[in-house]
Amino acid sequence: MIKSVLIIGIVAIGCASIAFAQTISPFADKPADSYSNYTDINGKPGLILWGSLKPNDFGSRNVLLDQTNVRKLRQVPAPGIHPRVYFGPEDLPDIRKNLKETKCGQEAWKNILSWTEMMKGKYDDKDFYAQPDVIKGEFGGLHGKMPLWRLGVPRVKGEEYNHNSLALEYYNKLADGSARSFPPYYWSVFSLEGFRCLIDNDGLAAQKLAKVVVTALKVDVAKRDSLRAANNITKPIEQPVGTYQLAFTYDFIFNWLTPEQKKIIHDELAQTTWSHDNYGTFNTAEGSRSNWASFSNWLFEVLAIEGEPGFNELKVKGMYRGWRNLLNYGWFKSGATYEGEAKNQLGMDGIIAFAKRLKMYGFEDISGHPYLQAYANHFLPHSVIPTQDGLVKYDLLGGSHAKEAGFTSCDLLGLKYMFPNDKKIDWVYRTVVGEDYSNIPVRPDGFGYYNGLLFYAIFATDFDVTNSNPAKLGLGNTFFCGERALMMTRSSWDTKDALMLNMHTRQANGGHPSSDRNAIMLAGAGRVWSPVQGIHAFDNFKQSVVVIDKQPQVEYTPATMVDFKDEAFFTFATGDAKYAWDWNWKEYDYKRGLYTAEDVRGNKIPLPKGWELENHSINYFSYTKLPYAYLNVPKSESPHWIFPDGAIKPVMRQVNYPVKKAFRTAGIIRSSKPYALVVDDISKDENTHHFDWILTLEHDIQIVKIDKANDKEMDILLTGNDPKQLTSFGKDTLEGILEKGAKIPEKQPMLLVRVLNADNAGQPVIQEWRSNIPKSKYGPIRKLIIPADAVSPAYKVLLYPYRNGDELPKTSWDKSHTKLTVKWVNGEAQVIGFVENESGRTVLDIKSKK
Repeated sequence: MIKSVLIIGIVAIGCASIAFAQTISPFADKPADSYSNYTDINGKPGLILWGSLKPNDFGSRNVLLDQTNVRKLRQVPAPGIHPRVYFGPEDLPDIRKNLKETKCGQEAWKNILSWTEMMKGKYDDKDFYAQPDVIKGEFGGLHGKMPLWRLGVPRVKGEEYNHNSLALEYYNKLADGSARSFPPYYWSVFSLEGFRCLIDNDGLAAQKLAKVVVTALKVDVAKRDSLRAANNITKPIEQPVGTYQLAFTYDFIFNWLTPEQKKIIHDELAQTTWSHDNYGTFNTAEGSRSNWASFSNWLFEVLAIEGEPGFNELKVKGMYRGWRNLLNYGWFKSGATYEGEAKNQLGMDGIIAFAKRLKMYGFEDISGHPYLQAYANHFLPHSVIPTQDGLVKYDLLGGSHAKEAGFTSCDLLGLKYMFPNDKKIDWVYRTVVGEDYSNIPVRPDGFGYYNGLLFYAIFATDFDVTNSNPAKLGLGNTFFCGERALMMTRSSWDTKDALMLNMHTRQANGGHPSSDRNAIMLAGAGRVWSPVQGIHAFDNFKQSVVVIDKQPQVEYTPATMVDFKDEAFFTFATGDAKYAWDWNWKEYDYKRGLYTAEDVRGNKIPLPKGWELENHSINYFSYTKLPYAYLNVPKSESPHWIFPDGAIKPVMRQVNYPVKKAFRTAGIIRSSKPYALVVDDISKDENTHHFDWILTLEHDIQIVKIDKANDKEMDILLTGNDPKQLTSFGKDTLEGILEKGAKIPEKQPMLLVRVLNADNAGQPVIQEWRSNIPKSKYGPIRKLIIPADAVSPAYKVLLYPYRNGDELPKTSWDKSHTKLTVKWVNGEAQVIGFVENESGRTVLDIKSKK
């Protein structure tokens, strides 16, 4: 078992140009209220001291940073000078200029004014900042473009939201100190008003805001202290009232604060920011794979009092360690991420804050990390769907829609800002913000992690209007990560009708995976057909996979990529999901104490009945095996993701639903009319079982018709009834329209699902899953199911997105049913051989004939 050890850390604090003499931190002997805190075997809290921090421990993987193409930033001013969190006084002229002269800055400024003027009771829906009118009178008569109802100000009966007299009353009561309550969302707007005052040099408004903030602080501190006293809570407070929004507000209006106001706000920040570390400060470096490391709110809160009394510089150094180790061990060399795309994933807003302090702390700019750069100019461009209005995302916030691009908007702006000359990043940034910059953040609360609206205003940057053609960027048609087992491939970059197919075999799992071994995603003919599923769809029944006997798989058991071929004419990958069927994985959950590798080797871990330790390593499952020792460590000795250095969190396994084989081969053929092919070699044993071949669908997709040739072959035609797609159909459903004899419009996007083989296949159906939670925001999930009852259904499915009126391919088997010919009107043909190898999977032999 681990014992806590005190190591006094020697730290150096510097200003922008001259480093201070080395001193022992006043926090070195103080306990950290840490993410890594634990209870020892006797039930007593473990002790982690700030002095035990190893700020330069970046683990065994020596990754060299390359700053060649990274923007060099002006460093922050000396401690005590404000503003300083993101910029100093010398940066203000450039920020003001960019807010006026860039389209990004102009939109961000309009968004800010909408919030600040509404909070102060001065909102005018006819003014420039409220245009265009997106809300159009909803939510009680609101007109404008911001979700201003989130301010939470009650409306006077009969009064429209836009002319809310109570907003002015609330603000004035806060200013004169008479308020006893106020809407919590005001904190998110205080920082915007502070920034506006700084940009406009509006001293009178800043002085009023100072009074407002002090009153709000006193009101909420009183509530907090009362709650702590009632519950006998004595441990240090983890975050200040108003969180990072208070920190930004303090920073922006610092020079207008009275000494008393400075002390009140400073003291709140000082007493609430020293004790709690951010993720990655004390854990084992190689275990740093959680995107908790990039929660930048923790950083902003402490930087507001940088160099002032009560400032804990060890906390900043610990956060830098966590951020850098996240890149070392939570990212793959390909640029793909370990945990999937979620939250403020990369945290470029925090990385830029660190980059402004390189001299002060002796940091290297994390922007130079090669895995970050691979993510920016390789992974992200390939994540853009062909219609160029959204990105593919996996895991917790998964999806394939433009509206979901907002979760990486700060990352994209940060990347664009730090790599101003990178055309690939510029093009993805353009995709995220939109041609008119209408996709920049509209809310200042950033899901509790960051203020995206402030970030866009401070670092306002326009994309290159001439950089509109991704075909000129040299991206290649395929992204492949052999560590994560993810393939993203497309037919080309020169049309928004391009075919895109992803296959996610998933060898490595982060904190929020799905049971999606060998799942596919499909887009083409100008739309997404089969999207990636997100937070509400973790089980395999909601994924584009084959399910046996309606049996589940757990989210964490890996599969293995076994083959990958990327040629000019075709790209295919093969994944083996057998292990995920055979075994359930689970991390050992202990309530007391910390286990080490020695405990595993000494058989000191009491395992639940029916479970055994997992002794395979990461490299065992990986298609791309790397020469790092930690990748060959058994999963039973995996470093704990959050507990102190040396702690492990053993992985156990339990028998699930063993199968004979579960291979999937999927990819695309780049003929003049590209199409995808999915081949499933799957069987449970020598007996007949039920199989469901599932293709998840966008919400509007329906079956047009089914042409079934026999019990093995059929055509399923799909299209959507979204009004945007079928404008001439009115409000009727697709089935009702077709029954009335209507025709699908020319060039309407269509999908041919041609079942080339499915032994003893049943009738295909579309089913829809809906959450049983009342008023749930999750779902529905539509899915096409092709059932079969067989020993091995030998699914072979051709997927061809096209536009109505285009020709369909003609396919024919040879007598042995091992060679398929695909013919087109222009005489082009492909001959595809299907040969089963010794492992039981089908190997494709693809040839093109003119």
